[in-house]
Amino acid sequence: MKEKIEQLAGGEFEYELPFLRLSVESIDFGVEAGKHFEGSICISNSANRIMKGIVYSSDRLLTLSLSEFQGKECILTYRFDASYLKPSDIVNGKITILSDCGEIMLPFYVHVKAPAISTSIGKIKNLFEFANLARMDWTEAKKVFRSEEFERIVLKNEEKYHIIYRNLLKSISTSQALEEFLITVNKKSRINLGIDKIQLEYDVEDEDFMDKLIITKNHWGYAEIRVSTDSPFILLEQKFLWADRFIGNNHQISFVVSAKNMVPGNNYGRIWIKTVHQTITVNLVCRRHREVTPELAEFRHKMKQGYDYTRSYLDFRIGRINLSEYIQITKTLIAGISNSEENTLAKLANTHLAVLSDNKRMATKLLDELSKEETSFRKTSTFEYCAYLYLLALFKRDDATIQYVTDTISRYYLSGNYDWRILWFLLFTDKRYERNRSYTLADIKEQFDGGCRSPILYYEAVCVYNEEPYLLRELNEFEIHVMNFGIKNNCLNMDLVLQYTYVAGRLKNFEAIVFRGLTRLYRIHEKDEILSAICSLLIKGYKRESKYFAWYSLGVNAQLRITELYEYYMYSANENNMEPLPQPLLIYFIYNSRLNDSKRAYLYANIIRNKKDNEHIYQLYYKRIEVFIQAQLEAKKISPNLAILYMEFMDKPGLDVWFSEYLPEVMFTHELICKNPNMTSVVVVHKELEDEEITSLTDGIANIEIYTKDANIFMIDTFGNRYAVSIDFKLKPLLKPEEFHEIHMNYENHTKLLLYLFNHYQSNRVISLESIELRKHVLQISGLNETYYFDCLETLIEYYYENYNSDLLESYLMRLDLSKIREAHRIRYLEYMVIWGYYDKALDALSSFGAEGISVHRLLKLCSGWITNSGMDKKEELLVSLCYYIYSQGKYDDAILNYLIKYFNGSTADMLAIWQSARSFDIDPRELEERLLASILFTEGDHKEGFAVFLSYYNGVTNHLLVRAFLTYYAYKYLIHDQSIDEELFPIMRRELNYEGNDICLLAWLKYNANSSDYAENEIAFISYNIDRLDRKGIILPFFKSYSKVVKLPRRITERSYVEYKTNPKKQVFLHYRLIKDNNGFSYETERMANVFLGIHVKEFVLFYNEEIEYYVTEELEDKVSTTERFLISHEADTQQENSKFSRINKMLKLLEAQDNLALLDMMAEYIEMEYIVRESSLPLS
Repeated sequence: MKEKIEQLAGGEFEYELPFLRLSVESIDFGVEAGKHFEGSICISNSANRIMKGIVYSSDRLLTLSLSEFQGKECILTYRFDASYLKPSDIVNGKITILSDCGEIMLPFYVHVKAPAISTSIGKIKNLFEFANLARMDWTEAKKVFRSEEFERIVLKNEEKYHIIYRNLLKSISTSQALEEFLITVNKKSRINLGIDKIQLEYDVEDEDFMDKLIITKNHWGYAEIRVSTDSPFILLEQKFLWADRFIGNNHQISFVVSAKNMVPGNNYGRIWIKTVHQTITVNLVCRRHREVTPELAEFRHKMKQGYDYTRSYLDFRIGRINLSEYIQITKTLIAGISNSEENTLAKLANTHLAVLSDNKRMATKLLDELSKEETSFRKTSTFEYCAYLYLLALFKRDDATIQYVTDTISRYYLSGNYDWRILWFLLFTDKRYERNRSYTLADIKEQFDGGCRSPILYYEAVCVYNEEPYLLRELNEFEIHVMNFGIKNNCLNMDLVLQYTYVAGRLKNFEAIVFRGLTRLYRIHEKDEILSAICSLLIKGYKRESKYFAWYSLGVNAQLRITELYEYYMYSANENNMEPLPQPLLIYFIYNSRLNDSKRAYLYANIIRNKKDNEHIYQLYYKRIEVFIQAQLEAKKISPNLAILYMEFMDKPGLDVWFSEYLPEVMFTHELICKNPNMTSVVVVHKELEDEEITSLTDGIANIEIYTKDANIFMIDTFGNRYAVSIDFKLKPLLKPEEFHEIHMNYENHTKLLLYLFNHYQSNRVISLESIELRKHVLQISGLNETYYFDCLETLIEYYYENYNSDLLESYLMRLDLSKIREAHRIRYLEYMVIWGYYDKALDALSSFGAEGISVHRLLKLCSGWITNSGMDKKEELLVSLCYYIYSQGKYDDAILNYLIKYFNGSTADMLAIWQSARSFDIDPRELEERLLASILFTEGDHKEGFAVFLSYYNGVTNHLLVRAFLTYYAYKYLIHDQSIDEELFPIMRRELNYEGNDICLLAWLKYNANSSDYAENEIAFISYNIDRLDRKGIILPFFKSYSKVVKLPRRITERSYVEYKTNPKKQVFLHYRLIKDNNGFSYETERMANVFLGIHVKEFVLFYNEEIEYYVTEELEDKVSTTERFLISHEADTQQENSKFSRINKMLKLLEAQDNLALLDMMAEYIEMEYIVRESSLPLS
């Protein structure tokens, strides 16, 4: 701008100012509330020359990328901020462009639209439309759900869902988060699966085969489905399915049944189909058929016969069947022997039966037959031979035979034939086993250690123990298995039972087999000794599970004297059972307190619950309970049983200090029970706090703290996904805070209590001195949610505003960030700031969210107050904008007007309006005038009011360059373009010419005064001097002739006729003319016209009376030629120069035309005489 002023002051002008071109005539767009809009326009000019300019926006919401520009073309980017606007708001304004190619205003029209998200199904802006998108395109819905726009747009009017949305987004799976969110907002139901069959049976041969299951979902949406199996012969085609990829509502699960991975016979397997909400079990039974060869059939038959024979023998020995039954069963088994190789075994078995039945004749016969084969089976089967010897001894029973048999069998056994059956023969033939039964046990144990698990040997060992119980001195693996056999088969006598109980009671470690055996024995005999052993064994094994409680209970009721019996009774007890505890136990714990805190709490809670029936015990425990409560409160512990204790003692004397100090830490605890095995932890989110609280689930139970209404609870599964409503759980408060209102608790150091009370006051709209003091402390909570911070702050501000406490009001107003609160409240608090004079704070807030919606009256007070307080020396762009807005509404004062005068820049029209207002207020507008005049000159705008501004400015001029530029510019317009200007400028031009030369102003002044007749002497001298000076410079303009009556002009000015043509000095101008005399015209001649001054082209002619010149003008610029119409000029008589030679010739021509020959001759003689005199007088002296 300064450069342009200097150019104008120096007389540099463009004949034709290029005009600005904009790419658009106006800016009109819509923008979503809360968003920004960006666009651009292109600025160029008609001459395609380099231009310079300045741009302004009338509204702070529309900001420009540039404040100045330079170049042939400029791209101006604009950005509209609708962050704090509402749908249906309309903003109008203009962009002002001031340039050296002129000034132009570009209007803009902005309409604010409701925000929406563009999707494949159209614009969505609420939950209903979003749910439709999820139903149509789950993948796109996920992207929208994850986008930054979702919460701002879709949840804009759903404040209660914001916390749920943010927390669900923390899930590992976005799809699961979206599914849960839609369920939470009641836009869909949870998916449940069904299946076409849950029981499958197959007959399997040698080949694999495939089958399928059809699962069905009951609703659209997402579910992650895991398919697994526990069987190696079930091969799954898919292990993961997703419900959103079903075809319709069905999906096929294929699996292969692998024959090679099965064992012969029945194979059992399961397929599990699991979601986080349900588990479907499909049972498979596969019968694997295998070809049974004769050898295999024979083997199975032998195994079956061996088992049946053993079973019948033991039944006989134990006494389940009598001898006759045994013989009959055994004969049936023997009859089934068809193999000739087993004839010997059949004969041996029949012999045994004959001996047992005392059938001597048959026994003798069979033994005779066997004796004939003795040599043969002695070589082929040691077992058969020993069996024969055993039967021989059993039949004859004489000492010699028995000794022979014993020696022979012993020899075979000790030589390496460690067959347990051979040992069994010895047990009944060798006398040493009768003499010392421990030998029997030792040899049977040796067989056991070698891997023998024959029930027949177990029975023989049991028989030994029954005969001599004292031989059971310890319980190692052998003894345990033997006694377990005996217990199962109920073949222990009472002495052995007691001995076993005694030995079991001395075990150092828990043995499950022993425990099961003892419990069987107790159910049969119900002996305290057995019960004592059971309890001791459980205690040694640290068995505290509830399934063992029945045994401890029996022990306590039997008043057994076992160390820690009462403790283990308590450890295994169900704490939900509040039936009275046994009296001995209650007395015991008066003197012994080795229970952990949890069980002590249960003990004391039980006592309290049953105090009506046992007041004496209650009193005995009273002091202990009181001390225990103190310790638990100090440790900040809570449980269902502790809750009973706290409720019982909350109004007892002596504990009020403890409750006051520590109760707030436990009083908000709730017990959450979730039976879904997929859940691992629970999250509690209080909307008042930024942080969340995560608690792990232990056996499906977690203690969580809830101290405000509407706290959000989220379950977390093993994969890290969160659930808001679809997972069932039960929630039970352990204490009820409302029941402790009589206890004085100091909330200053207890955040939970503080928020609980704050929530109560807030919900019930309680405003009291107590609630106000509480809110002061709430503000100091670390991690307080921003919304609640400002809500609390607002309440304090309202309170102190109503109660006229300026100090506290200022304190809290200064902490209030107006951009963070709701618009309706924001305007009110801004007005508070203005009313109380907190102008800086208010202005800072307006810089963020704007002044939309605020009354002009309040803005006037704000701006005026800020200016008054801060002074005029500090420029704030926002304040300038606000001041102009207030001014545009017709509501302003001296301070605002002065501020605008000092700092406002805008369109020339706007600045002129401010200038006029300043004049009407008698305010000195000098600073504005200088900027305004500079703007007019820079843009070369045609503003009539500009003359008045200049005249005002000239009275106290400070910038002489600006004055020179203004006068020169308008002198140029008057002189070159014949533009009318204010007449008051000409005296000023004349005055300024006294101080410095300015040919443009001089010529303009001369042109203006050319027809004047009243000149002062000094003016006449001024005119004469300057015309002469201009003449010497070659600047002669036609109007100079007008001064011939005032000053003496050279005859070459007065005796000439002039053709004047004004155009762009860059153009070449040609004059085409011809002389017309006596109505006869000559041919045209062409001559280039001289550019006398700034595009004023002049051609002079000497015309005599009755001569005319007809002419037209052509002008050329590059390849363009333009032609004017034709004009005539003729001789004009000059009455001021009647005695000149030129005048006398014209008089003679007139006389000639009048045919006055006498007068003509006289005039001619006079002319010749005069010429002679002049010629002679001008000769040099000799």
